[in-house]
Amino acid sequence: MSERLLLAQQRRGYRTLRFVAELEDGFAEHRVQRIRRRLPLIAAIAALFQLIYALLDFLLMPLAVSLSVLPLRMLALAAVSLSFLYCRRADAPPSRVPLAYAVAYWLNGVSVALIVHLCWRQGVAMPYDGLFLILLFGYALLGLSFRAISLCSWSFCLLFIGLGVRFGETGGELAYQGLFLFCANLIGSVGAYMQEHGQRGAWLNLRLLDLARQRAEADDSRKLRLLAAASHDLRQPLNAMGLYAEHLVEQGGDQQTRHISARLAASVEQLGRLLQSLLDYTRLTLPGGVQARPHAFALRPLLERLSAEVAPEAQQQGVLLELRCDDCGVRSDPLLLERLLRNLLNNALLHAQARRLTLSVERDGDRLMLAVADDGRGLSDAEQALVFEEFRQLDNPGRNAERGLGLGLAIVRQLAEVLEHPLQLHSRPGAGTRFVLHLPAAEVPMQAPRDDVARALHGRILLLEDDATGREALAGLLRRWGCQVQACADLASALLALRQESPQVLISDYRLADREDGLQAIERLREAAGLMLPALLITADMSPELHERCLPAHVIALGKPLLPARLRQVLATQLQVRQATC
Repeated sequence: MSERLLLAQQRRGYRTLRFVAELEDGFAEHRVQRIRRRLPLIAAIAALFQLIYALLDFLLMPLAVSLSVLPLRMLALAAVSLSFLYCRRADAPPSRVPLAYAVAYWLNGVSVALIVHLCWRQGVAMPYDGLFLILLFGYALLGLSFRAISLCSWSFCLLFIGLGVRFGETGGELAYQGLFLFCANLIGSVGAYMQEHGQRGAWLNLRLLDLARQRAEADDSRKLRLLAAASHDLRQPLNAMGLYAEHLVEQGGDQQTRHISARLAASVEQLGRLLQSLLDYTRLTLPGGVQARPHAFALRPLLERLSAEVAPEAQQQGVLLELRCDDCGVRSDPLLLERLLRNLLNNALLHAQARRLTLSVERDGDRLMLAVADDGRGLSDAEQALVFEEFRQLDNPGRNAERGLGLGLAIVRQLAEVLEHPLQLHSRPGAGTRFVLHLPAAEVPMQAPRDDVARALHGRILLLEDDATGREALAGLLRRWGCQVQACADLASALLALRQESPQVLISDYRLADREDGLQAIERLREAAGLMLPALLITADMSPELHERCLPAHVIALGKPLLPARLRQVLATQLQVRQATC
């Protein structure tokens, strides 16, 4: 069903209550679905109507008369029951469902018309109000087409008048009854026409809206694919730049070279953060771009890792960073929660002008209140209404790129909505700012404390990276840290290197030129080694779906561009674990 066809029908109109053949079939199917949805209620009301009148027959009329009209009542009930059973059948042809529905209505109308005349012939003054109720029921509730309901209603009303003439019931009373039924049918027919005309218009609009929704979903899906491809293609050279910059920093040299190397590394890190913010915000604004995968986990290790990550920058700015958190469990998506908290911490370091920054957790019944608080300049009420807006930086009118793009708190707000964690902002000018996130508490097993991993790296690493520049940069950095590295461009080379010397840690890029991705390549290498080797996955796609794949595979995902300090910390831990098990 094309949009062009729907729009053309909308322009032509449908005064005759007919669409072109393709659209008419679709509308007829829609009508059948409506009939089937309403059928139980309609059938129950119709059967109740006949049963109540049958009871009244026996209560208010002579027994002989009541028994004489009982077969007609049973005929009406049988028509309702058979129609209900037929229309509810899954294999009933859709074209015949409205016909069976209409026949049941017509038989009920005919039975009432015959009952009225049969009572009159036996000297019982039966009112014809029942016939009017049948008309009201048909025009208002049944949902048949204008043509079907009008044909049925006019036919049994004409039958009623015709029987009156046939039995000699002439005169003013019959004329009055005929005029009343004529007016009732005329009003009902006009109403049925307007109702079906409106239904057809609504159906056209719904189909157009459905097509627009499908087109929007297809556009969103295409944007997500483009975003994933752009994310990988942009982060790949940026990742290599960061690794080469770290090379220059570690090589030292004269003072000017060290200064330039440090500035280059800082610029690459800043560029990576800006790119991450843009990509995160774009993904969050697309429907289905980010989906939460909540589960119970220990909160303190996540907060300790974040604190360690931002501690050097805090120390450089003279900010005292404090963590106050007992061992506790929380139910959330750890990946999205970490992004949210990292943005809050970075925002405080960049804009709060604070001397103290506190990350604290307090229990409130079955919930945890996670707060990021500073003693900085604070925010006025007017500023609090603006801080969550996109590209809004209250203290950066010159748009200094070193202070970000103004997307940090906009991303925080959207992540809080995705996670369904209420977020509150408390602040006063000169009294600092406090962001409070309300999290559901959960029970998690206690974890043993980790050994110190801040030591020199010594170990054998198998690196699988299809990008030559990234492979050379990462392999060179790992060798400078003291590791023995076998760098391979494809899975076949990695399997061959594995046979020559067994590694202690596997590192693979996620998107490879081979048919298999990095996770599948890691599984193949583990199978070939016959060992559950520690493994790191380097990826630009830090989606919850990939995170869910990494967890059961016991693979640690690291986002691009790589932070050398983060890589060294994780690698030291994995090498320590592997060496302890050897």
